[in-house]
Amino acid sequence: MSNIYVKIMIFTVLSVFYLLTSEEAHITVILLSFITAFSTDAIRKKYMLFTAAVIFAVLLFMDINYLYFLPVISHIIFMEYGMYGIMVLIPIVLFQEWVLLFLSIFIFYTTVLSEKLSEAKQLNRKMRDQLTEDNMRLKAQRNELMKTHEKDIYMAGLNERNRIARDMHDALGHSLSSSILLIESLQYVKDEETLHHSLKQLQDRLKIGMEDVRHSIHNLYDTSIDLEARIESYLVEMENYSKELIYDVNITLTHEEKIDMLSLVREALTNIRKHSNASAFTVIIKEHPKFLALTIKDNGNPVKEFNKGMGLQSMKETVQKYGGVLNTFNDDGFIVHAIFYMEGLRNENSNS
Repeated sequence: MSNIYVKIMIFTVLSVFYLLTSEEAHITVILLSFITAFSTDAIRKKYMLFTAAVIFAVLLFMDINYLYFLPVISHIIFMEYGMYGIMVLIPIVLFQEWVLLFLSIFIFYTTVLSEKLSEAKQLNRKMRDQLTEDNMRLKAQRNELMKTHEKDIYMAGLNERNRIARDMHDALGHSLSSSILLIESLQYVKDEETLHHSLKQLQDRLKIGMEDVRHSIHNLYDTSIDLEARIESYLVEMENYSKELIYDVNITLTHEEKIDMLSLVREALTNIRKHSNASAFTVIIKEHPKFLALTIKDNGNPVKEFNKGMGLQSMKETVQKYGGVLNTFNDDGFIVHAIFYMEGLRNENSNS
């Protein structure tokens, strides 16, 4: 509410109070008080407030009835100079007009309250505008990150293809080239024993080449999936959720183990999206001395459909492949907890 409307309300209340309580109420007092009080709004000069205060003091000296409108002058001074406006009320105390003093205090209280409310609204608008600006900036940064992410994926794929080509070249290049040279030399060998020895040598070289290829393919399967990065990409797709990934795995997982782990996470996230009213979830994959633990917990309600569906049965079958156990329960949300024994952990335990 603007200051002019507040002044009109105050002046109206004081006018009614003056007409009801003063035995010598006169319209001239109301009119001159109105002109004096609102002259600062009509004429915006540097010393207009001081001039209006002096004029009102003269009117008050001439007629005590102007005392009824002193609170509006006090309000005007208070809005410009703060607590100095309260000093203007001293004549009301001197004349012991306690009802008018109480009314003046109430006016000051509502004025201060109105100012604080106005400041709060202004701060709220400022914060809202700032949040809108921050949201737009975050969207722009997100789009930029998505572009960067796509570029990184492309570069990772390109680097992976180059690595595969290099590994295949290293695995086959030497054995094949030496085998070709050996075959070419066989056409000049006439001694049967030497020929037999050369063929055996050729067979050994080809076997070594085949083993190198198998080893490269095995390494390709084991390293082609970055489990942590793939799970993080799943979490990125859950846009409307607050999410967290805790990944603490140091052993090297096989390709099949990674695929099964991803299927468990994907099925649990699908359950959250379809059946849970959760707003946040956490995925925890932690390596223990004898087993690997997967925990996915959200803050939603119990999910009966999931416990009865094929999704849970599929997850249990996946975990049972590794001699593990999968359980679901409710504790401030829905929790899927699985433990299973990976090949790397079994090997470490058997060696220890």
